[in-house]
Amino acid sequence: MGIRHHMTGALRAVRRNPGYAGAFILTLGLAIGVNTAVFSVVHAVLLAPLPFQDADRIVYLQQPAVRAGVPNATFSFHEVADYRDGVPSFDQVVEFGDWTFSVVSSDGTEPHRAIAGLVTSNYFEVLGMRPALGRALTVQDDQPGAEAVIVLTNRYWTRVFGADPAVLDRVVELSGQRARIVGVLEPGSHYTGSRQQDFYANYTTNDHYQSASMLDSRTHRMTDVFARLAPGAELETAAREAQTLAATLRQEYPDAYPERLGYDLTVSRWQDELTREARPVFLLLMATVGAVLLLACANLANLTLTRLVRRQGELATRGALGASPAELRAGLVAENVVLALAGAALGLVFAVLSRGALAAYAARFTVRADEVGLSAPVLAFTLAVGIGVAVLLALLPGMPVAPAAGNLSVAAGRATGSRARKRVQRGLVVTQLALSFALLTGAGLLVRSLLALQSVDPGFDTDNVVTMEAFQSFAATGPQLSNDDLFRHLRHDVMSFPGVRAVAIASFAPLTGSNPVAWNFAVEGGETDESQSVLAAFNNVTPGYFDALGMTLLRGRPIEMMDGPDAEPVVVVSESLAETLFGADEPVGRRIAWSFSGGTMGEWARIVGVVADGRQFGLDRDPVPVVYAAAEQAGYGFTVITATTGDPGPLARAVADRIHEADPTRPVDRIRTLEDLVADDVAPTRLNATLFGVFAALALAIAAVGVLGVLAFSVSQRTREFGLRMAIGADRGMVLRSVLREGLLLTGGALVLGGAAAWLGARAMGGLLFEIEPFDLTTFALAGLALAVTALAAAFLPALQATKVDPMQAMRSE
Repeated sequence: MGIRHHMTGALRAVRRNPGYAGAFILTLGLAIGVNTAVFSVVHAVLLAPLPFQDADRIVYLQQPAVRAGVPNATFSFHEVADYRDGVPSFDQVVEFGDWTFSVVSSDGTEPHRAIAGLVTSNYFEVLGMRPALGRALTVQDDQPGAEAVIVLTNRYWTRVFGADPAVLDRVVELSGQRARIVGVLEPGSHYTGSRQQDFYANYTTNDHYQSASMLDSRTHRMTDVFARLAPGAELETAAREAQTLAATLRQEYPDAYPERLGYDLTVSRWQDELTREARPVFLLLMATVGAVLLLACANLANLTLTRLVRRQGELATRGALGASPAELRAGLVAENVVLALAGAALGLVFAVLSRGALAAYAARFTVRADEVGLSAPVLAFTLAVGIGVAVLLALLPGMPVAPAAGNLSVAAGRATGSRARKRVQRGLVVTQLALSFALLTGAGLLVRSLLALQSVDPGFDTDNVVTMEAFQSFAATGPQLSNDDLFRHLRHDVMSFPGVRAVAIASFAPLTGSNPVAWNFAVEGGETDESQSVLAAFNNVTPGYFDALGMTLLRGRPIEMMDGPDAEPVVVVSESLAETLFGADEPVGRRIAWSFSGGTMGEWARIVGVVADGRQFGLDRDPVPVVYAAAEQAGYGFTVITATTGDPGPLARAVADRIHEADPTRPVDRIRTLEDLVADDVAPTRLNATLFGVFAALALAIAAVGVLGVLAFSVSQRTREFGLRMAIGADRGMVLRSVLREGLLLTGGALVLGGAAAWLGARAMGGLLFEIEPFDLTTFALAGLALAVTALAAAFLPALQATKVDPMQAMRSE
């Protein structure tokens, strides 16, 4: 018989059994849907090559200061030149600086902030980026004193300039520096750092990159370094060459590489580095939905087995009429393929509907989230899973296709499952329940981790505080307001608004600052002349900062209006920094100085106060030592913080309008409440808990259906037995307990088997947990209880049905 004949027969069989077909398609569709959706993320983020030419040959250099806890101190221009000339395995070396500009254009475009990549001209060649309009950077753009020029990404060109082809040669102001637009890149993803860039610029767009300290100092490190391997070069060889050169540099310039900081050098493929944080999360997620697929397969196997047992009479008759076992099995494969294709189609619908949510989830871990989609490999994966499940179910050993030829007497009567077949069914159910237990435990650990994170005291008030960034544009057109004048304007104007209790300006608001770095601190009159290296952060703040955030002042006083530019330099330090520098001694009144990367110490500043530590850089991170300097003395930041007595939302726009009125060229963006910032910080943990919880609930539902189905089939096969029992005096309670006991045995086996799987899974997800041990007895117990209650509830329905058997009718039916 041909394929067409089998497929036609399969369609007829499916139409005759709509209930079975619906259950099969829905179960498989859900399982394939979640697997397809998650695989689309895994493929885009972890498997697909980067959208760059020769992406597998692009490597990323990092210079960690290991003893100082700095993962990458980046590179100075002098170091870049050393690696460019001193590593034979590098074909080309590319410099990259991540920078944020204030953009002001004379064409009416609203002032805004934009992310730029400061690069050399070979950047575009190495990464294979081509312009759709105009040109990319050239060697002439690298020369000192060259005209400031920028190349727009296609997305930024479309969003800000409306895809206007006349944008070429237009001049914009980047934080006060006039720059000419010379090109627009082809559509595509453009990123080299941890952020998507809006445009690329040469170094002359940025005064700091042209400063003497940047050009002349080996320790002024602000540049990331990428390289392309030379033809035939291996990564391991390039890494050895670069590390040998690094060791030589540390010997030649010991002052630039203090031993106490522990400088090192690493070379890794850029794709591996870009996905380092995302990889464990997404692989664990893929394993989770893979377990859901296994659960679905086990359920479908039981469903198929039950149906085949009921069809023994039909199959035996067809066998007696000449159909061979191979033909009967081919027909079963065809039926399963039809159902699996329908399930795969339904799964694709689920995957499409969930794409947006999963892409947003992926964006928390990687800049490649925009590449998530239903690509050809993803569609192939969906089709392969669907057909694979269909064939597997049809070819599983022990699947009854037909009884022995001529055994029609058995087939014509009531078909019963053999002991081996019953063991297979129960084994599948135990496997389902065990996998559900493992998934429930993992989801429970993540939920408890989320609760622990949400209960952390951040060290600052989150209620009724709004923040916004208002970076000075330094534009040549329009009135310019100094940061000092802006603060005084806001203090006078905004403080008069009803409900405003404090206004301040800072370098950064809690949970928005860049990572702390190693600073060298000296204490005036200390026991030793040596400075102490401390991983710390600096925040220049105005009076009112601590009041606005409700931070606890432990000793001394806060920054006040009298701490102006002509007064003695003063700072407030966090409790942890005071303990590090002074131990049990009183820090208030003492003077400290500091330097970065072994540079010259700055002037002395007197400590006037100590504030309690706060989790300024993440609720899941230990408090970092912070120096709060007076903004009028140390330089103003650009984050405006407004605290109110009620909902700050309605006031936020009014504050932004006041800033624009005072300085029309100053961009105001990233308007967020502290509650929003805290929610964003907790979001990855919350998303993990939600996503894994949904999958665990889906797995538990599938397993419950499996228990119900197997026990319902068992009850239908034991109708005569139950009838005999009740005929000789057994009450309905005994029958009920008999079926429930069977469900209890299945659940007990699952808890033992699932406990081991849950323990292994908990160990694998240890890096995602916060203040919760992977083997948390409370979580394991709650997961076990949830599984037992669900399984026994599923068993209760068949047990209740068994009690309704009529003894006389059961005897007559046999």
